[in-house]
Amino acid sequence: MAFSARRAGPSQLPAPRVMSGQGTIADLNITPMIDVMLALLIIFMVVTPVLSEYAATLPVARHPVPAALEDAMTLGIDRNGTFFMGKDTIPASRLAEHLARVYATRPGDHLLYLRADRAVPYARVLDVVAAARAAGVRTIGAISLPSTPGDSGRGRSP
Repeated sequence: MAFSARRAGPSQLPAPRVMSGQGTIADLNITPMIDVMLALLIIFMVVTPVLSEYAATLPVARHPVPAALEDAMTLGIDRNGTFFMGKDTIPASRLAEHLARVYATRPGDHLLYLRADRAVPYARVLDVVAAARAAGVRTIGAISLPSTPGDSGRGRSP
């Protein structure tokens, strides 16, 4: 047999330095990290002048002007909670009845624009939405006014 179960003294293999008592190597090899950082620095140095000379023409923002709808139905709510359509004032108790009567004569048009004052409680606006839905309104659009510079936007009426 070529192999023996008996040990014939110390091993002939070299022992690792850790086992021989020399300690571990605590130095970090940062050479690859420096190579990567220098490569990135060169890339950024080459690309930055190209980007700074690039001139882009940005589009000019325009505010669309809505088409005038002569027959558009607009329901307004002032800060006192009074409802109005055009010059007509509508009592709160007859709002659903009035909307149903108006939209009964407009079979193809089921759009209502709602314009409410900022001081109106949101629950009141939801009551109007519920009354409009009961009257057959399918789409409700909110009309808002842009705030002007120096205006906090509070207490403005439509």
